[in-house]
Amino acid sequence: MATSIPRVEDAREVLKKHKIVIAGVGETEQGKIPNKSSFQFLSEASKLAIEDAGIKKSDVDGLVTAFSLVEHTFMHCTTFADYFGLRPRYFSSIAIGGATAVWMAAEAAMAIASGQAEVVLCVRGDNTLSGISSSGMVALIREMCHAEFEFPYGLTTPGGYALAAQRYLHEYGLKREHLAAVAVTMRKHAGMKENAMNKEPLTIEDVLKSRVIAEPLSKYDCSIISDGGAAFIVTTEEKAKTLGIQKPLAYLWGMGQGYSHQYLTTLKDLNQIYNAVESSGQRAFQTAGISTKDVDIAFLYDCFTITVLLEFEGLGFVPKGEGGPFALEGRMEIGKDLPVNTHGGLLSQAHLGAMHHVVEATLQLRGEAGPRQVKNAEVALVHGNGGIVSAHSTILLGKQPLS
Repeated sequence: MATSIPRVEDAREVLKKHKIVIAGVGETEQGKIPNKSSFQFLSEASKLAIEDAGIKKSDVDGLVTAFSLVEHTFMHCTTFADYFGLRPRYFSSIAIGGATAVWMAAEAAMAIASGQAEVVLCVRGDNTLSGISSSGMVALIREMCHAEFEFPYGLTTPGGYALAAQRYLHEYGLKREHLAAVAVTMRKHAGMKENAMNKEPLTIEDVLKSRVIAEPLSKYDCSIISDGGAAFIVTTEEKAKTLGIQKPLAYLWGMGQGYSHQYLTTLKDLNQIYNAVESSGQRAFQTAGISTKDVDIAFLYDCFTITVLLEFEGLGFVPKGEGGPFALEGRMEIGKDLPVNTHGGLLSQAHLGAMHHVVEATLQLRGEAGPRQVKNAEVALVHGNGGIVSAHSTILLGKQPLS
């Protein structure tokens, strides 16, 4: 018998009924931190998130981890559970690149709604900067490309994003300055983030004059590599009250995914990317019952500057080709039209997938972002991207329960 596709109306009712929340967050130091393993970062981040929620480790009965680029264990979630001293009744590992962290929150919500767990720890940590050699990093980049039809011809991960950037600039008549503006905005925000790796002021000219990695992308158009960890706790409003959690809660309003391609050589045009981003965001918006006009703050995956513009436009915040001018006019900055990545993102804070994006979204909704705080932030969107703008995941978080 054929299985019907779940309706967004059903997802909305589930989220309204269970009132899924993020109840605790934690971030470790970020940067080059030698002599610490990925499991140490995972443990530190988990401890911080548990303490932030004000609960005990024994209260955690669910675990969702990502993957490690350094520790190649076959069963990542259970290996960490053993290391950290957890015996969860629900456990899972997700590996969809930069879309992973966002979907961790969604998977945790689904596990809770189905009765598999009540308090789920979502965590990712790695010693990518100090734990991988240059040759090892090249090998990782190679895995992102088709071994037969791409890598032998020099098409690596930066090259794939560079081709997308070239096409974007060509189709909409834009310049490198429009890409550089994204990097400048991220750096400005990172200057206010305590554990950001790169805080030095950055100008459009600095970006344009920096070393070219793959035309038109230069050094500052590319995300940084870092050691560190981050975690967040997902539960329900009811369980949070039972556990005596005092922190303000961030409510999950919507979630969605979209998929375009795996290898760049199978990509037809930019519209294929836009459609995947739109599919991911549309499902999240429909579930939440809101639109882009209701979003106060956005967290967009920024492995490269071009990624932010494709996501910003694909999600429907502005028409295609208008994301670059929006950024160049400074309208993504805190205090302007729609603040983006108030923590500095992967371009300036640290690179741990979208873990920091989820953490910062929660802090903003709590009103705990300090000098980065967006005034009257009620709704936050978080979007992750895996592969070369290939796999997408979106969540919407609200300061109040979904009505």
